[in-house]
Amino acid sequence: MKYLSLLALCIVSHFAMAEQGLVVGFSIEEYVTDSQDTTSSTSNILMGLNETVSIEVEGDYVVTMTSKQLQAENIQLTVSLSDLSNGAPNVVDRNRTLNLTVGQATRYQLTQADHVYLVSINTVYGELPAH
Repeated sequence: MKYLSLLALCIVSHFAMAEQGLVVGFSIEEYVTDSQDTTSSTSNILMGLNETVSIEVEGDYVVTMTSKQLQAENIQLTVSLSDLSNGAPNVVDRNRTLNLTVGQATRYQLTQADHVYLVSINTVYGELPAH
């Protein structure tokens, strides 16, 4: 009986725990060079190390990330970004490689035609933040 109770407690505590992994927070700001309009989208994804995840962000973008653990807290993220605002995926950036230390943030700018994209990425190892 004691073992059965312990097993039940382990199962319940497993389901009560938040999901763990690499949390990648990112935001995308987009503007057209001759316009004052800016579009901003932000999201967080939870992924394992050495895993690929692809998500749609607010219906505006598709972001694909592959994480690779290099050593201890150092990771490599490979990021691809597609813009969906014209109805069909338009690849803005393909397979950008970023070498980061978990906890570090980075920001870069992309330009395609008259659109400018400011991409910010930060990383932390832990639980997926609540929305």
